[in-house]
Amino acid sequence: MEKSKKTLKMIGICIIGLVIVVAVNMLKKPEDPFKNPKGVGFRYQHIEEKNLLNNSENDTYFVYFYETGNKQCEEVNDDVKKTLSGHSNLYFFNVEDTTLKTGKDFDYKNVTDYKDITIKQVPMLIHVENKKIDHVYYKASDIKKALE
Repeated sequence: MEKSKKTLKMIGICIIGLVIVVAVNMLKKPEDPFKNPKGVGFRYQHIEEKNLLNNSENDTYFVYFYETGNKQCEEVNDDVKKTLSGHSNLYFFNVEDTTLKTGKDFDYKNVTDYKDITIKQVPMLIHVENKKIDHVYYKASDIKKALE
């Protein structure tokens, strides 16, 4: 009788511990795949929302829009990382930190102010030239081709 109480107590403790571990893992936010690791140096150039169309460092550049934990982005992120080398004109923008609009209607030819950018989907890559959006890429294969 005493052994069965101890066994039940141990099983209860194990179940509680397991529930806590599962809950913590479910609530934990996925890590940003383009976060610059500490101590490794500068790897990924992020761009601020207000500078999406007005980058003081380059007149022609790409901006990769992504979202952490998004399955479509995860499929493209590795390709972006592989083709990243040699691209000083590639910037990253996490859409989780944005006030930009989302929706299906996106007329990029007439956008001259960053506030008028509509995020149609992620992943999304825009090519900016002379403070205007020159082209938008949505499909993973198109994004990869654009960065080659």
